[in-house]
Amino acid sequence: MTHTLLIALLLSAVISDLMSRRVPNTVVLTGLVLAFIAHTIALCMGSVPLAGRNWWAPLTGLLTGLASLMPLYLLRATGAGDVKLMGMVGAFIGAQSVLTATVYTLLAGGLLSLVFMLGRGVAAQTLANVRFLLTDWALRASSGQGARLAPLQTTAARLPYAVAIALGTGAALLWPLATP
Repeated sequence: MTHTLLIALLLSAVISDLMSRRVPNTVVLTGLVLAFIAHTIALCMGSVPLAGRNWWAPLTGLLTGLASLMPLYLLRATGAGDVKLMGMVGAFIGAQSVLTATVYTLLAGGLLSLVFMLGRGVAAQTLANVRFLLTDWALRASSGQGARLAPLQTTAARLPYAVAIALGTGAALLWPLATP
């Protein structure tokens, strides 16, 4: 049951992200409520919940999921909806599994960005943006100024990262990197 709920929520987030480049808060909040309810029901029935045996496992999974993508959000490499979606995934699968999902998500995101970059013909703009960011960072570092993370005037494309999160979560459930 828990797997089905998670798949349905991730599918909803993917569809929304593909159509509007947004992950709705309603999907994330609904997912959080359902994750906590499913966890409680599993504990009351004496079975082992997906997030783990402890009553606080969904909460630690949520916090770990949020923390895992927060650096990318602070660097403006991903959106807040993606961070919240990974937190929701963590509430379902627990802290250890969400770290595995994050590793797979980053790999899937890298591959997805290459596909988008080549498929949409924005490779030159993407490489120019990366060169600008690295040059700006190097100049600021050499002059003793702190790194300034300002948005670029021209962006190459926006990646629907919910796709990478869904693929990474699926991979983590199929091929865990460590046993919980």
